[in-house]
Amino acid sequence: MAYEIERKFEQKSIEHFDFSYKIFKNCFFEDCKVENKDFTNSIFQNCRFTRCEFKNCNFQSASFQKSGKWINCSFTRCDFSKVIIDNLKVDTVAFSNNYIHKTVFNGTELINVVFEGKLSSSWFFGIPQKESLYAVNFFAYKKAKALSLPTINFEKALLQDVVFSRSLDLSKTKFPEHEQLIIVKNPSKFFTNFLAKVKQVFADTARKNYYKDLVYNFLYSANKRNMPIIVVYLNSLNLSQDNIQDRLIIESLKGN
Repeated sequence: MAYEIERKFEQKSIEHFDFSYKIFKNCFFEDCKVENKDFTNSIFQNCRFTRCEFKNCNFQSASFQKSGKWINCSFTRCDFSKVIIDNLKVDTVAFSNNYIHKTVFNGTELINVVFEGKLSSSWFFGIPQKESLYAVNFFAYKKAKALSLPTINFEKALLQDVVFSRSLDLSKTKFPEHEQLIIVKNPSKFFTNFLAKVKQVFADTARKNYYKDLVYNFLYSANKRNMPIIVVYLNSLNLSQDNIQDRLIIESLKGN
């Protein structure tokens, strides 16, 4: 892979440049309109994108690392599949009808970010995967790190199996209205009521234990612990509208 270090890319230099399979370090992209460019498998380290518009670009398997910044940018009909956006600052950025699949926002600071279109099988982590969720002081006392508070608008997006975890506070995130999507704002109370309903509806121990384990994974798994809001997809709960008992559980979940 070729290196491009500490270079400023402007409109003229972008038009005839091959951006695929390269490593960019400390590069600047400013006031650019980029269309139909291939960025596949490239690595961007501490790169800054300011007032840039990307259309029909392919970022597949690219990686953005080491405190880069995207400021006042837009991405339209771009391929973000298998892209890692790692520990960046993304401020006032619009994603419109892109292919976002198996994409990771890993400890990225998201401010006034808007998504339109489908996102599938992707992850939003408040704290990067390689970092501990806890800080250790001088006395070796472990304390949970502060929650990350993104401001994201998903109201015109379709979310399918998108995971939000690792110390995220989603209170300033706007979600779309969708019958398969439940935004749980008081997880402990919500799942206590849910298990009470399960006990009323199901007589068999195996089914009760299944939902107990499910609730444990939602509430007490390390990656979701202490999160004040949890996103639940009904289709992940193995419930059927054709089954009377399952319908009662679905109504209970929606009612909570």
